[in-house]
Amino acid sequence: SNSTPRNLLDAINAIRFIVSSPTMVFPRPASLLAALLAASSSSAAAGDRPPFVGTARVKQHRHRTGDLVEGEEHLLKAIIKWDHVPGAEEYELCHECDHIDETTGEEDGAGPVGGEAYPVEVGHTCGGLPCNVMPGIPQGHNKFHLRVKKGGEWSLWSEYQNFDVKESGTFGHTEL
Repeated sequence: SNSTPRNLLDAINAIRFIVSSPTMVFPRPASLLAALLAASSSSAAAGDRPPFVGTARVKQHRHRTGDLVEGEEHLLKAIIKWDHVPGAEEYELCHECDHIDETTGEEDGAGPVGGEAYPVEVGHTCGGLPCNVMPGIPQGHNKFHLRVKKGGEWSLWSEYQNFDVKESGTFGHTEL
């Protein structure tokens, strides 16, 4: 499966045909640009993989009173943030989900195996960005995928973002 949107591929192939055809009159550069922009603007359909470049802010796992959660002192609270997706109706963040094909973003049908998907309302933000507050996550590598609902349909899952949760602070994705 290819993650390049089909309508963008069609536009590129049409431009290749126009440019390579000896009998066609080459269109003005502005016409080519307009065709590419039209194709790319409609390529953010619900079925595509959303961009997901998240950041994580990690804090100690505490009660609202400020006291550490007894028996869970080894766990932390992570706040995962990402950029708004235009037209989003809802988000879903999947933590440690092993049922997502990393190359396509499709589910393998097994359902979450050792992970869980969390619904995130569009209006739920942290510092102006969509986010999910995840109390009680383990220290170490934590893998997340994101998908977005647009036009009543869910997108494919994003490429994963891995956060190495060790101590309090703010950090970005870590390559494994």
